[in-house]
Amino acid sequence: MKKIKSIFIILLISHCLLNAQKIEFPKTNVDLSKIDVSKIDVSKLNLENFSFGLKVSPSINWVDVKHYDLNAGGAALKFAIGGIAEYSINNLISVVSGVNYNGYGGYVFDNNSLNDLTTADNYQLNYSQIEVPLGLKIKTPALKKISYYIQGGLTSGFVLTANEKYKKLNSNLVNQPVDILSLTNPAGYGFQVSVGTELKISKNVKFITDIAYKRALSNTADANAYINNGRYTNQSLLEIYPGCMEFSFGFLFK
Repeated sequence: MKKIKSIFIILLISHCLLNAQKIEFPKTNVDLSKIDVSKIDVSKLNLENFSFGLKVSPSINWVDVKHYDLNAGGAALKFAIGGIAEYSINNLISVVSGVNYNGYGGYVFDNNSLNDLTTADNYQLNYSQIEVPLGLKIKTPALKKISYYIQGGLTSGFVLTANEKYKKLNSNLVNQPVDILSLTNPAGYGFQVSVGTELKISKNVKFITDIAYKRALSNTADANAYINNGRYTNQSLLEIYPGCMEFSFGFLFK
């Protein structure tokens, strides 16, 4: 149990770092400089239980929208790449984390786009982020070198870019993306659930495939920023919750 507690504490700290700017810590007289990090005992973690890997993940993305004007208008194809860190509690249960770079978004439409005769009725919302997942994996015993698993947990992310892309009806004209990073919350969190397989190639290498459903739990849009810049009125606050189906494949190394 001490091993389990230790690995959960370490991964939870890394998982929370991206959202740290949202948390207002109470003032304290504790001098953090006097904490001796050399006394933190990680020797009880078995390094042989760690595995690391890489994956690529094409995905089908969309956005769920709650607003009086803006509406969801279709799915978009995106792409992600990431690193995997896995700690095996036993042969069947693992704690999984990592760092991903992924794009997400989808098509939407509003009165402005519907009334613009020079562009398509809908336009694409595009975001990119650095994402840190934290989850639990439960897998079956290997059968002919193949194991099956289910996995679930939380994700947190820090938004790097955000823009709207409009498509001109005249193919000879090109619309530059409209930057909306200032209208977007800088960090967010969500959840994911997935099923997958592990194929043992050698003693220290596994080939993995995974299908995951992911959805944001926090509002991607900064509703007040949209109102303050005059984009929408305060009739209702804009809420945008991206989601996706992600198809991953990669390698896990012991």
